Amino acid sequence: MNPVPTDGGPGAQGAAPVLSARSVVQRFGATLALAGVDLDVRSGEVLGLVGANGAGKSTLMAVLAGLLAPTEGRVEIDGSAVTLGTPAAAAAHGIALVPQHVETALVPELSVAENLVLDRIARGELGALPSRRRIRAEARAIAGEELLERAGIRLDDRAGSLRTAQAQQLLIRRALHRGARVLILDEPTAALSVTEQRELHAQVRRLAADGTAVVYITHHLAEFVGLADRVVALREGRVVDEFSTPIEPARLVSAILGPIEHLPDERPVREAGDAVLSLRGLRVRADAPTVDLDLRRGEVLGITGLLGAGKTELLRQVVGAEPLVDGSMTLDGAAFAPEHPADAIARGLGFVPEDRRRDAELPEWDLVRNTTLAELRPHRRFGLLSARSERAATAALIRSLGIVAAGPRALLSSLSGGNRQKVVVARWLAAGSRVLVLDEPFRGVDLGARADIGALIRSSAVEAAIVASSDPEEILEVADRIIVLADGAVAGEFRPDELDEASLAELLVASTEKDPA
Repeated sequence: MNPVPTDGGPGAQGAAPVLSARSVVQRFGATLALAGVDLDVRSGEVLGLVGANGAGKSTLMAVLAGLLAPTEGRVEIDGSAVTLGTPAAAAAHGIALVPQHVETALVPELSVAENLVLDRIARGELGALPSRRRIRAEARAIAGEELLERAGIRLDDRAGSLRTAQAQQLLIRRALHRGARVLILDEPTAALSVTEQRELHAQVRRLAADGTAVVYITHHLAEFVGLADRVVALREGRVVDEFSTPIEPARLVSAILGPIEHLPDERPVREAGDAVLSLRGLRVRADAPTVDLDLRRGEVLGITGLLGAGKTELLRQVVGAEPLVDGSMTLDGAAFAPEHPADAIARGLGFVPEDRRRDAELPEWDLVRNTTLAELRPHRRFGLLSARSERAATAALIRSLGIVAAGPRALLSSLSGGNRQKVVVARWLAAGSRVLVLDEPFRGVDLGARADIGALIRSSAVEAAIVASSDPEEILEVADRIIVLADGAVAGEFRPDELDEASLAELLVASTEKDPA
């Protein structure tokens, strides 16, 4: 991805802090999430915040955005201590958070217009019973005619129907309309296409140039080059380093992870065997071209393309989560037509869906149940389920995958995003799945977790795997062979040694500008 060139916003020249954390400590029972963090956010700067999953980034942002009250320490606005306590109090001081999962900041069943003015309705600023016309007029003033037209957003649409990029833009506009002086963007490009990422970067630089302070959190370190004025690295709840422009991603990696011998510079491309899974004449939708693919024994097949290319639709048909639109499949040379994911699981397939929060996680279940639920037969003793066997198997996976958790009985909700993703992938290792189908498996995980998950995908325990990702860096890191999809059609096939990240990104953009057939 090509970052937006910049000469730096006003904050790059050392403006006074608008928002500060002073010796902030945050404890959750015996867990020390923040261990005395000091941080300054300056007016008009883009401040990058990095750290491994569990380093304390989300906890720190929750404190600054009024979602958490610090156990110790204080938050300052313009040098004066304040008590935030609630997001509304933070908003009153000009602090706004756009979360990674934008749906958590919207009421999905309400319209776009109602979401834009919801706080004003709650405060009675639009009258006791505001008319639909009044709500729409106020919402249009907040969003702006240009944004609504450019992003294809209609005020009467349900907020739950918005794409991530659309919801993100509305939340940013709503925050700025409320007078936000500090805008916190948490993993803002995790679900965006290459084009949408570039547009967001340009917008961030414009905001900084106008004096807004932007805190930008991402695991994709290359985003900071040309975007951030400063980057602060967290590790184990502490600030371990700070970098100013020019930003060097290699130094960030060292600050985040410490010794990184487990991250290889080169990954050999393996030779594949015969076809394990074959797709013939599949379509991502009825009017799309047909897709023919073979997944070969011993390989990781990468499928990439911009959002909307058809990756998810294709994979969901493969595992029986959606009925076949057209065509046929074979597995080990025999007909394969799963009518339900259970049919695919019974044939040895494991599936990590794109939206793990909605479709794969059971957050209030412990790690034992989350890990073993796909296959309980190995843990049956005389017809009864053995809790000891389940716990031992889960403990072994926690050790082998480096899952950071209090133990097998820890709730999944207590884990960081990267560790939760490891648990979802580990589920299929525990089930003995020999073919893995993974849709955006690295979304929202750090470099270390990405390396661990990639190693699992490529391990001898897995016969073959399909990995779909819209991120060029991710797909080049894990795949032995790369298929580019555009508008539901195969637009090209490559080996990873034929491309680099920049050329693959350009290819993804170019593939949408011509007829892939």
